[in-house]
Amino acid sequence: MFNYYPLSHGSTINIYPIELVAVDSIVVDEENLGPASEEILNESMTNWSKALGGNLSFALKIAGRERDDHQIFFNNNGLMEEFSGLENLKDIETFSMKYGLLGIQHPDNAQVNSLAPAVKATLHPSFIFNNYGFSVFEPIQLWQWHINQVRKILRLYHAVRKASSEELIYEVIELKMRRGMFYILGEDEEVTDRYFVHWTDGEEILMLPENFEGKPILDIAQYILAKILESHISGGINLSVGDIISNPTTKGFKITEQRYTRYLLAAVYYELWQTINDSKNVYLCENKNCRLPFVKLGRKKYCNEACKQEAYRIRLAETERKG
Repeated sequence: MFNYYPLSHGSTINIYPIELVAVDSIVVDEENLGPASEEILNESMTNWSKALGGNLSFALKIAGRERDDHQIFFNNNGLMEEFSGLENLKDIETFSMKYGLLGIQHPDNAQVNSLAPAVKATLHPSFIFNNYGFSVFEPIQLWQWHINQVRKILRLYHAVRKASSEELIYEVIELKMRRGMFYILGEDEEVTDRYFVHWTDGEEILMLPENFEGKPILDIAQYILAKILESHISGGINLSVGDIISNPTTKGFKITEQRYTRYLLAAVYYELWQTINDSKNVYLCENKNCRLPFVKLGRKKYCNEACKQEAYRIRLAETERKG
């Protein structure tokens, strides 16, 4: 049940039927998925529940065989922005029904059943929400976490592009010092102080390399952008042969490359990677109640038409109050 999402060109692909479900209403034996998929679904539900501390409410899953798949012409241009703009369960359901599941496999049995503190620590979202693989069931928290990740990365990129003021960057990330024993390959462990980079919502990103300590926040932010995208893309992108172009004069030839992914989520992060490499302009929606980042085209000030209309109503109300 793998889709192949093209990244170098657009093409028609098959999308398996997806449905949004309340987890407590799922009866695996009645899912009509086939014995193998039902077994995977049962294990997936069990392990995600353990990994999330029993906090499973809604999820997206492969629908039963009574539902037909469909075809779409897939081109990942605009996919990242569409994904980052998902605001509620209905939006997420519509997106998944159109494009499929993200492609994050559930934590394994040894991971969720271990009593070892070091293993339990790997149940953090940055570990369990980034494991590409075969998936028939994905908790809604997984989707919401990645939607928020893409938004935060875009905000950091926006701040870096506007880096005439360091304050913009500090509105997105912050440095915190922690004292402890940090194992580094090839070095002895010792109690020391190290800087860690966090999103301003408190979530830890990574430990800052010692050679970056003392560097300007702009350099640190650029490094963080690169490392975050590396972590989200790693293991998700494949390279294949495109066209073979012969040169009769030299009798040489050139092999063009094509990129693709089996995972929808990797396609989202790949476009985000390209957005940064192409130095595209990212702005924050001028609707005071939104402020979501978006790729700006032309004189666009709002991420969508609904935000444009809401901003107009806000300005109208403010004018009436002043009058």
